[in-house]
Amino acid sequence: MAIHFRKSSQFEAIRLEIEQHLYDSVYSIEKSEGLALRSVDHFAKAIDRLIDTLEGMYQSSNPMDTKGEKSFPIRDGRYRVFYKISFMQSHDVEVTLLDIDDNKQSNIDRFPSHLITYEGE
Repeated sequence: MAIHFRKSSQFEAIRLEIEQHLYDSVYSIEKSEGLALRSVDHFAKAIDRLIDTLEGMYQSSNPMDTKGEKSFPIRDGRYRVFYKISFMQSHDVEVTLLDIDDNKQSNIDRFPSHLITYEGE
């Protein structure tokens, strides 16, 4: 059984946005192109490790794996990658990377960083 990976246009667009944001943020603080490129490379390697992980997970897949979208955290939970598993007629598995969510950005309205948390009296 072979595992085939596809990336949706949504996934690619968000990935490029995140990589550009990482580059711009690090460069604006550190003023170093090398450090900025390294931050983008770390993000790209996290996606590569995810693909390796998913390939290992679905080598012996279960028919229940076809139901619904799934997600997996990367970069210590900062980002969440959404994907879908499909079985092909040849019994190969197709994994489609659908989207990436920046958990910090998604939760900024609910958990603004300027709020003081309760730590007792």
